[in-house]
Amino acid sequence: MTEVTMRSESRFDDLYQRHHAEILAYFLRRIPRADAEDAAANVFTVAWRRLDQIPHGDDAVRWLYGAAHKTLSNHRRSWRRTMKLKQKLSGVATPSPVTPELQVVRSAEDQMLLNALELLSPSDSEILKLATWEKLSHEAIGGLLGISDAAAGQRISRARKRLATSLERLERAHPPKRREK
Repeated sequence: MTEVTMRSESRFDDLYQRHHAEILAYFLRRIPRADAEDAAANVFTVAWRRLDQIPHGDDAVRWLYGAAHKTLSNHRRSWRRTMKLKQKLSGVATPSPVTPELQVVRSAEDQMLLNALELLSPSDSEILKLATWEKLSHEAIGGLLGISDAAAGQRISRARKRLATSLERLERAHPPKRREK
């Protein structure tokens, strides 16, 4: 084994050990577990193939999130195509995907928040998830989406306002039931 190969394997092992849990968590919050594990594996397969293109230091995780974002987009497109095909074949309406959020979150308040989040555009929903769930900085989000840090901050702020408006509408339409004593 050459020294270059050994260094590549060492760098990849380091990337995998440091960031696999983060990347898997990114997917687990968005798609079912079996798909999430496959998607995370795909990200690291791409990382191995493009190891020389991955920046060093803190920028490496941003690169991995970028690959994860693209992998998730591909997964969603594939899922939609599959559902459309099933719909054509069965004549039945396309069901909503069962997301990890819906499986895990049981409280009415959290469910209401998730419902409000689903009413947002995909871009608003994704930028809020990146900022809140993944705890990415404006700089990291900007780099991931190809926008400036300031633009990322503005998009997050606007998305939060739209989320608050959606949540208020849902709460007015479905006020929480009071428990009787």
